Amino acid sequence: MRVTRSFPIHLAKEKIDLYRWVTEMTPAEYESYSTGHRAMGSSFHDGSFHMVNVEMIGNEMIVQHYRLLEHRPDRVAFYSAGTRAYVLRWFPAKVGVPWEMELKATGPDACELVCTIGADFPNVMVAFGAFLNGFGATFLRRHLVQEGVAFARDIERKFTSEADLAMQ
Repeated sequence: MRVTRSFPIHLAKEKIDLYRWVTEMTPAEYESYSTGHRAMGSSFHDGSFHMVNVEMIGNEMIVQHYRLLEHRPDRVAFYSAGTRAYVLRWFPAKVGVPWEMELKATGPDACELVCTIGADFPNVMVAFGAFLNGFGATFLRRHLVQEGVAFARDIERKFTSEADLAMQ
């Protein structure tokens, strides 16, 4: 299952570096992007960027262990093969979770942040249990909209400030 949404940014795509934005993100910033975000930590290990996120989506607590798979200034792609989801809050299950963000130009001074999140359930029973407890597509969409709007605002704010400083 995958959910994709786009969010406007009033800044040229070339002025933004998604890789830098995500690798410089602080735990406090991460937690501010969504009411479901509980905690975040990140580090570089053996030249690779890793991030651990704890979130509530629907009634599900999930602990994601992301590994950065791909990065450019206009695109980052993460995957957590070992996400721990707690189905019905009691039964731990291992779920794969993709998280991708990409910038698409929409004009000379504007772009959109295209975000994709999802869940790769190991079997139908886990998928059904997660659906019953709120980890289905409806809750993923709501979560993505909330965090995506906040991501876009933060990216625009940070990189507009940098562009303004560069022009001085």
